[in-house]
Amino acid sequence: RDTPVNNNPTYMQGLFINTRKVKFQNRKVREALQYVFDFEWSNNTLFFGQYRRLRSFWENQEYAATGTPTGLELQILEPFRAQLPPELFTTEYNPPKTDGSGNIRDNQRAATRLLRDAGYKVENQRLVGPDGKPLEFEILLDNPQFERVTLPYVENLKRLGITARVRTVDAAQYQKREDEYDFDMTVNVFGQSESPGNEQRSYWNSHEADERG
Repeated sequence: RDTPVNNNPTYMQGLFINTRKVKFQNRKVREALQYVFDFEWSNNTLFFGQYRRLRSFWENQEYAATGTPTGLELQILEPFRAQLPPELFTTEYNPPKTDGSGNIRDNQRAATRLLRDAGYKVENQRLVGPDGKPLEFEILLDNPQFERVTLPYVENLKRLGITARVRTVDAAQYQKREDEYDFDMTVNVFGQSESPGNEQRSYWNSHEADERG
């Protein structure tokens, strides 16, 4: 959901975070990373406004998430309320937005607040976590065309004291690293049917989580 996505409802393309990594397990950190990806600037400058950002898994369909949970949806979620973000029940989800000018100071301030809440602080122009380690990660690519999307993102992260590096590898190495969960962040695509189907069990079932590939 964090990168340009085509209007075609049958697939979802974005930057995917490897939440197996300890540094990404705090939800506030992941949310902060989302705030400094300037989708509007990328879409206007690089893609001539051809893309639209998803705010639901089944965008533009009757299954799209809208508003806050009600009815049967709320009944399903209610037993897990204590484990879920409180705002899930009170605020409709929408990704952060910018004006497309490249000036994202408001979003940077929001990201800084989230990182501070997560226990991070700036030391010698580097963002350091509660464990004393700087926040840094690699964005793994198999297509150099995505560098023009990710490199501006790297610059925005740098302004927060986060070190991100883009690494483009050949298809075989990329597949091997992805299969073995040997990545921090990567661009990927999830194919979708036009209604919920068996692929959802493959994507999200916990029994699949540790299966190689």
